[in-house]
Amino acid sequence: MKYPTFFDDVEPIDTKDPLAEILGAMEDGLITYQYVDMVKLAGHSCPTVAGAWLMCKMGLEKLYGSDLPVRGNIKVEMRGALDEGVEGVIGNCIGLITGAANEGGFKGLGGKMGRDHRLFFGVSMEGEVRMTRLDNGTSVEMSYNPSIVPADPQMQPLMQKIMQGVATSEEKKRFGELWQARVEKILLNKALWSQMVTMI
Repeated sequence: MKYPTFFDDVEPIDTKDPLAEILGAMEDGLITYQYVDMVKLAGHSCPTVAGAWLMCKMGLEKLYGSDLPVRGNIKVEMRGALDEGVEGVIGNCIGLITGAANEGGFKGLGGKMGRDHRLFFGVSMEGEVRMTRLDNGTSVEMSYNPSIVPADPQMQPLMQKIMQGVATSEEKKRFGELWQARVEKILLNKALWSQMVTMI
């Protein structure tokens, strides 16, 4: 499997999952997620997926500080409706890291460590995403603005050619390179993170 090398330069997210520990899936329940894991889930890498990654990373650091985030112990709420724009994509991506799922999620063992009813859409809030720790009720609300890192002006005409089915193989390759260059800047330029992800 080949992918852009910068994927491996994105800071990972470390979590502890009590369910994974009890079921023997991961020693001590320790799970480290790489950006490429989220890309595999979504099937692509884009500013939206990058934003979900950043909101996970920054939101969990705000909630847990230097402690490991406890996967499955986090409620995630989205302002947008499930079928609105990219809300479902963002929710699924955040759910990968936090373990939060809607009513279709894992129901738990003996009523404990469930993952269902922890991901909600269409919730009234000022921000776009809210994460809440279920053990102590602390929460963080965030909004994401990828326009801080604008797209290369070459991308629009190249996309039009691709959609029209007239782009050459070189033009398709160039479009992909420019697309991922933007994602790379979003994820690796930490100086821009606080401008793109607003804590409310």
